[in-house]
Amino acid sequence: MKFNARWQLQIKSRPLISLTLAFFLVIGVWSQLTPLFAAPDEPASYIRGAALVRGKFVGTDIAASQTTSYWSTYVDIPQQFGVAQLVPWCFVGKPDTPACSQPLETLTPVEQPRTDMGRYPPVGYLASGLGSLVGATDLSVRLGRLFNAAVCAFLLALGCVNISSNRRSIIVVLAAVTPGVIFFSSVISSSAIEISAAICLWGSMAALLGNSQKPLQAANSVAMSVALLVLARPSGLVILAIISLSSLIATADFKKAVLVLLTNLKIVLTATVPTLGAAIWYLTIYSHHLGERVATDEINPTLLQITERSISDISNKVAESIGNFGWLDTPTPTFVVWFFVVLFALIIAQNWLNVSSSNRIAIIFLTIAIPALMIFVNRNTQNLGRLYGVQGRYLTPLIAGIPIVIGTMWAPQRKGLKIVISCWSIAIFMTAINVIRRYSVGIKPQNFFEMFSNPVWQPPLGVLGTMLALAAALTVFSSVFYTIATSDLENDR
Repeated sequence: MKFNARWQLQIKSRPLISLTLAFFLVIGVWSQLTPLFAAPDEPASYIRGAALVRGKFVGTDIAASQTTSYWSTYVDIPQQFGVAQLVPWCFVGKPDTPACSQPLETLTPVEQPRTDMGRYPPVGYLASGLGSLVGATDLSVRLGRLFNAAVCAFLLALGCVNISSNRRSIIVVLAAVTPGVIFFSSVISSSAIEISAAICLWGSMAALLGNSQKPLQAANSVAMSVALLVLARPSGLVILAIISLSSLIATADFKKAVLVLLTNLKIVLTATVPTLGAAIWYLTIYSHHLGERVATDEINPTLLQITERSISDISNKVAESIGNFGWLDTPTPTFVVWFFVVLFALIIAQNWLNVSSSNRIAIIFLTIAIPALMIFVNRNTQNLGRLYGVQGRYLTPLIAGIPIVIGTMWAPQRKGLKIVISCWSIAIFMTAINVIRRYSVGIKPQNFFEMFSNPVWQPPLGVLGTMLALAAALTVFSSVFYTIATSDLENDR
């Protein structure tokens, strides 16, 4: 698809709006191809959002146990919202079992609405909670997903625009926006806000500490993404510290970069005030039950054992980060995983000798920080429940920074841009086909065509209709992204 000269001019003159709409189109279609509550903890997240927009910030305490989380609460909202907890168990964790259709309005509540996210920070659930204002129906879940998608699309687009303002190619963002990022942006999950805010922060920090042509926009973007990252999830403070330090290391003049951040009042305020709020929330609300142990096994693995297990799991967690579409039961096709691995490797190989030593040191620091974060999380979850609790989505905010930091000098020409954008779109589309197959008929030997001839579950547009809609969305996205990416080449002439 190629836009005429008039449309190209409109897209180039409004890159933030154009990219936001393009990202939202792809994410919005994806939100329809996965069953409701097919994302990890989506029922609890939906109830959490519904409670927040009704003024219930925590709820009534539930004692920690092996059947509830450390953060579970009952919330005083209409009981019908609680039936969200009943929906996904007919197919969750069973990749060979199709999804089931159980509209919320047809189910009968069995208990007061309960959310396992009751003590989590509220910011990650506010946007999706707006959808619940229409009542406890399937429509409210879809609206909640779309509200979340709009926020994520804006943050991803803003990161691109800031990278472009630094006279760098936005193509590196496609390596960061894996199918997993699209998936979480399309469902009700605080991970969506955390990941999108992190990608925005990576791009905005690079612009602010570089030679951005729009320093005020970059500073405002840093301030906003810092606030969202810190307040979206409990891990936000750790992620922020690693991103900030990596970005500062990547600059040629470390002291000057620190001075730029410290002399910007907006950034100082959005770093201190949300951090203070997050710390108070963590100490007084989130950590309420963390001194208790529900594990029956009293013997802790040693730090060495946890370290060995964490390092051995790196490849699996990277694959999960690229995409696992469900409660860790629907992995990305292997060839798509390899595409993103090769794309990362290509960006690193193309730039390693061209970037400054500061950028190389930042990448080395980041690659050390990722397994260190895994060890930190796994040690905490072992202390609480004897679990290795790291999931790929916890690492995505850091993994996404690798192509953005090392790709500082990467500026492929038009042919290279077309190849990367086309391959990315194909990878997203083929992953979607795998997801639709899993939920329509289940992943079983030689049943690929059954999703067309005899689907047990179907998206609202049907199997074929959803594929056509996604193909159209990816075509539009590719054209918009290419138009804006090539405007950088024109500006360099």
